[in-house]
Amino acid sequence: MKTPPNYPSRPRLRPPLRSAVALAALLAGAAGTAGAADPKRGEALAFEYHCMTCHGPRGRSSDGRYPHLAGQHAAYLEIRLNYFRSAVEPTNQMNAQAVHLEDDEIADLAAYFASQP
Repeated sequence: MKTPPNYPSRPRLRPPLRSAVALAALLAGAAGTAGAADPKRGEALAFEYHCMTCHGPRGRSSDGRYPHLAGQHAAYLEIRLNYFRSAVEPTNQMNAQAVHLEDDEIADLAAYFASQP
């Protein structure tokens, strides 16, 4: 769409920059909950919710189909779990796992896996 002459155009962010801005905003929001998280409770939840079945002991997967969770930033893990809980990708197998998680459980799980070497 062309801008009419003498009409100021609004600068548009390119898709990669738009994604980076959105990610920064999400990280800033998730970082606020990570400080109150309990990694010990997160460890118990990881067993309760069977995270270790696919992601391996302490979040180190031995199967290339499943990502390592150990050592990831807690804010990133919170964002991903919230993403799965909201079922943005309807066929993603993590949706069924994350749908049962409460916000504080997500924060605790993220803190646990982030604390692993």
